[in-house]
Amino acid sequence: MVWHRSRRADLGLRAGGLCLLLIAGLAWRRLIALHIASGGADAFAFLLALIAFLSASLGSAATLLGGHLFDEVEVSARWRRAGPDRALPNGE
Repeated sequence: MVWHRSRRADLGLRAGGLCLLLIAGLAWRRLIALHIASGGADAFAFLLALIAFLSASLGSAATLLGGHLFDEVEVSARWRRAGPDRALPNGE
């Protein structure tokens, strides 16, 4: 059994996602306060924006999907890589 198939892992991923969303909210809040206070953008502001963006992106994915984050999906033949044993669809 794979580790992410258990109920415990699903809840852990969702809880971790909520923590990441909290971190994103705190970073955005600090970024807005920094912008209002100084009016400029320095390296610290860009770092806060990066932290907020990545935390919000990863946090929302982990919260919404949980253990299904690692599910395999079927890719259309058009988008699959051509292996050495398969010819390309256009005959090349």
